[in-house]
Amino acid sequence: MMTEENKKKNIKGQAPDGGWGWFICLGSSLILLSLRSLDPSFGLLFKDLLENLDVDSTGTSVIMSILDAIVNFSGFLVGPLLKKYSYRQVALFGSLLSCTGLIITSQANSMLYIICSYSVLGGLGTGLATASSFVALNTFFDKKRGQAVGFSMAGNALAMMIVPLLIHMLLDLYGFRGTTLIVGGWALHSIVGACLLRPLKEQSSIPPVETKSNEKQESDALLMKSNPDGTRRMSNGSMWTQDQNVENEPVPFKTNSFIKKIKTIFDLDLFKNTTYLNVTLGCSFYYVSESNFKLMTPFFLSDIGMTKAEVAFCLSLTAFTDILARLILPTLFDKFGWKKRIIFWIFCFLLGIARSILAEQSKGTTLIVMFVIAGFLRGATLVNLNLCISECCTLKKLPSALGIFMVCKGICVVTMSPLTDTSGMSPIATRFVFM
Repeated sequence: MMTEENKKKNIKGQAPDGGWGWFICLGSSLILLSLRSLDPSFGLLFKDLLENLDVDSTGTSVIMSILDAIVNFSGFLVGPLLKKYSYRQVALFGSLLSCTGLIITSQANSMLYIICSYSVLGGLGTGLATASSFVALNTFFDKKRGQAVGFSMAGNALAMMIVPLLIHMLLDLYGFRGTTLIVGGWALHSIVGACLLRPLKEQSSIPPVETKSNEKQESDALLMKSNPDGTRRMSNGSMWTQDQNVENEPVPFKTNSFIKKIKTIFDLDLFKNTTYLNVTLGCSFYYVSESNFKLMTPFFLSDIGMTKAEVAFCLSLTAFTDILARLILPTLFDKFGWKKRIIFWIFCFLLGIARSILAEQSKGTTLIVMFVIAGFLRGATLVNLNLCISECCTLKKLPSALGIFMVCKGICVVTMSPLTDTSGMSPIATRFVFM
């Protein structure tokens, strides 16, 4: 029978699916709440400043596009950093970068300043912090992974409903610079979230069993003792020198070692996994379409004659049903044990149908009902987006797999987003792209 001590050793290193994992979930939620909830309120917060700086709508779009690109291209650093440091350390570093960028943005006096502080510095920090929190969730949860990710993302969706109202109130009281400092202080909660990402203790290592090969290596080492003249005697009696080693060592060896090191650091062997590549490409396409849909929805609603108050109501209604989906569905998905990518595909298909029907509606009850349905389906897809990636690789390779996925998203955003630019389009053309 196993002793109690041995049982504890076997438990270590395995996903507990609870315990401190729920604090990991809280920490991840704090990071998302603090660093990503401001994104929908960018236009509201920066509107007056950008007008004073004579920055038009194209300049505003450039700032947000660079932010999105930097968040995704930070994936280049995710894998190597998480191989060397813990996800708590990387999340803490990313949170500090993002908060610093937001705080110094309060003193912005040019578009270039905003790009450097808010888009580049803030985007880099946000990408590192959010990726680290997702790796932490996958480390502490296995069977309840979907439920944990859904809870952590639900808080972010809730903040997106509340933050615009708070920004509007703060702007009236403190203006742009004061409001940005307050928001920067709020973003510091991400540091608390990062501190909650306690690394899971690895399974205690078992002392290696001595084998004959080990004994042979030790005997060879004894036979290869160095002489005063720098030579060594081999086990067969011949002499070995450093000059012989240099002559016998092929020159391409160093090059091959460098390439092998790069492959190991970034886990480039993931490109041999066709399932991973297929899922990564498909999820990247969805990410681009989802980003463009959020961007075009207000224009679409305005084109069909809705007022600003009605547009805000529809967006809030969508966000509310999105939250419900993130809270309810992951628990059911985990209980039945369905594959995340199959669930993601099904709900993407249903979401596409719902949005196609929505694009044909005008004012009325049907439009509201379709927004409720589309919001619920959207939450079901987003909660499984990153989980599809983690399902296609081992936990050890997850940081690199997630990093490659982020880079792929960035490339798709840069290359595909301009194709769906609706500026200058007629209402009918906007409706067509909206579908």
